[in-house]
Amino acid sequence: MNHSFKKLKLLYHAMDQGYTRAANHYGFQCNGCEDNCCKSFFFHHTFIEKDYLLNQAKKLDQETKKKLKKNAGSYLHKTSLGTDDLKEKPLCPLNIEEKCILYEQRPMICRLHGIPHHLNIPGREFKTNPGCDAGNSFFNSTDYFSFDRIPYYKEMVEIEKEYKEALGKNEKIKQTIAHMLLDL
Repeated sequence: MNHSFKKLKLLYHAMDQGYTRAANHYGFQCNGCEDNCCKSFFFHHTFIEKDYLLNQAKKLDQETKKKLKKNAGSYLHKTSLGTDDLKEKPLCPLNIEEKCILYEQRPMICRLHGIPHHLNIPGREFKTNPGCDAGNSFFNSTDYFSFDRIPYYKEMVEIEKEYKEALGKNEKIKQTIAHMLLDL
């Protein structure tokens, strides 16, 4: 398991470097607007990311773990109402005092959110995403920075495949961070 976690950490580092290169190209810095990853509704699809996150969460003190579970329950209740019913998007349950307490272990989608990117999958339509609304003035004022997420996704698939084989798992996962924290 530690071997897979080491591979995941290296991949996370590569993602962070790619994000930073793109953000620097645009002169963009995330300042936590309404469209940030902490207020976006994401499903996560890898056991390794869930286990890596929970491995670190389990090291937290009892009071903090209790707070995370409470946050998770509140988040799930609010999101079960349907996003159209929400006046405010709920903050990710990992946020305590508006700061992610497991920032270094945050999943892939949290790391890559916001920057314009493309998905170049051979044999499929070339897809682009303009990035977050807060960055539009930055992103539209300069040339597009080629940021293809597919290499990261491919490596994540390989790490997840190896991890699941080692654990003897063959099922799939589709959970929010709130769902994951209920297993804390």
